[in-house]
Amino acid sequence: MRRIRRPVIVLPVLALVLSLAAGHASADTSYNLEFQPPPAHFIELPDSEPQIPAAIAGQRLDWKPCTEVGLIAAANGNPAAGVRAPLLDGLDCATVRTPLDWTQPEAGPVATFEISRLPARKPASRQLLTSPGGPGAGSLLNPIEWATAFPELRETYDLLGFDPRGTRLSSTDQDCDATISGDPLLLGTGRNDRTDVLDFSAESVRLQLGQARDWVRSCVDRTPDASTAGTITYWQTVRDLDLVRALLGAPTWSYLGASQGTMLGLELARTFPDRVDRMVLDSVADPAVSTAAGYAERFSRQQKVIEQQFAPWLAARHTVFGDTTDAVLAALTRLRADLTAHPIPLPLDRTFSGNDLNTLFFGVDNSPYEVLERKLLTLRTGIDSPSATTQLNAAMTFRMTPLLDELAQDVLLASSRIGWWTARNCNIGPWSHNLDEVVDTARQLAARAPLTYLGLGFAAVCAFWPETHTGTGSADYDRIGSAVLLANERDPVTPISGARTVRSTIPNARLVTVVGKPGHLVLPQTKPKGLPGSVPGTSSCARAVTVDYLVHGRIPDRDTPCQPD
Repeated sequence: MRRIRRPVIVLPVLALVLSLAAGHASADTSYNLEFQPPPAHFIELPDSEPQIPAAIAGQRLDWKPCTEVGLIAAANGNPAAGVRAPLLDGLDCATVRTPLDWTQPEAGPVATFEISRLPARKPASRQLLTSPGGPGAGSLLNPIEWATAFPELRETYDLLGFDPRGTRLSSTDQDCDATISGDPLLLGTGRNDRTDVLDFSAESVRLQLGQARDWVRSCVDRTPDASTAGTITYWQTVRDLDLVRALLGAPTWSYLGASQGTMLGLELARTFPDRVDRMVLDSVADPAVSTAAGYAERFSRQQKVIEQQFAPWLAARHTVFGDTTDAVLAALTRLRADLTAHPIPLPLDRTFSGNDLNTLFFGVDNSPYEVLERKLLTLRTGIDSPSATTQLNAAMTFRMTPLLDELAQDVLLASSRIGWWTARNCNIGPWSHNLDEVVDTARQLAARAPLTYLGLGFAAVCAFWPETHTGTGSADYDRIGSAVLLANERDPVTPISGARTVRSTIPNARLVTVVGKPGHLVLPQTKPKGLPGSVPGTSSCARAVTVDYLVHGRIPDRDTPCQPD
């Protein structure tokens, strides 16, 4: 047996971790938070493939209309599932029983999760598993989104979606209180102005760490069964999904995934290389970079984009922010300071603060620079000339539209996936439990990226998380048969370096690059009923390569540059 770090889930440890009684201060900190981060607990992952229990392997998929499943979920206390139900028209759904813990499938309890199917227009012998990425890396609605953008796929495939373990319709639902923090990395929805994330005074650090502690406490207190927390990993999920393949009677299937869904696809394909025959990965997350390192790299990279690309561009526009790059950067720094000192009030007990400005800059290159320019001018006017009109402009720009998008996302996913997002991110990497180390690393990062650093984020939350493990298997990517990898050359979220890394490790992979294109995601995805969140796609050339590969099995002879539309 090979020793791989993974959590032992021990409820008394949870109680110890989250205790607020005096006398539990960490020995290696001076933050006086009256508790200590958890110690690491490990068990072994099996080196061989876990055997599927007979009762699990012998189950039959009881397909029924997904609208019916949604209404049943609504009757059982999930109103968002009921609202989503009409959007699932045309899909069939089934409940899958799976071992809660694949390290001991025979001994442990059983978990359940939901899958969906959009049948091919004519009887098909091929199955295509889909994931659009984002928190959750899967949804019952995915087959409709992909089929609307790629109607050709339905001539060849049954399209499959899933609400995986850890999400609301599963028996392992994870739940955290999103209002505790406004940290965007956590997908927090609370106020983000209680302290400046660039302030590393003892008082500010105590407050930020306290929010992280309270976030984890809410996850444990609100999750129906805290013992499920350590099982929310891709190592477990890909075994759930391969069980689905077996229950469908499919010797092999194909995979189409984007963004975070590329991580799941890679784990599935390298774990079961003989069972995934065609794989398309759009905007590939770099598997060689940890979550912590990935965020740190993005902070620094986006700071450079602001300094070297956006600021010169804005200087040439001759706005109130100045006519030179240095003047623009100084003006943006002043804007941040002003927003920190005097956050702009927004409806529903929210504000727009200096921390929120960093969130805007963190997303640079996700939209045209003109959009960011208009938002910055709105903020500057809101501070310099406060009035009912400027307040309304700020409210519509920075509160109402994001709120509507957030509500729409919760409907599409049948509830918030913040609990899943927290459990998965804290479970997959070797996060430090030393608070001094966490804070010192953050301080250095904030100094390098003062306009794009977003806060302690998962580094702090996962320091208090009661589970620790490496979270992936050991198989190499060179076991994967073939893949088409898609990337916008200037993607700010999943840099093209990730696709290049994967390209170098899969012998029969091809990289399709949309030349010079900023923005995240290459392929189109279409939300039903005109709901927000549709992706228009960046290149018809890349779309054509994808269809040719998935439908006809033709892979390009070499890596392919594509021009943007």
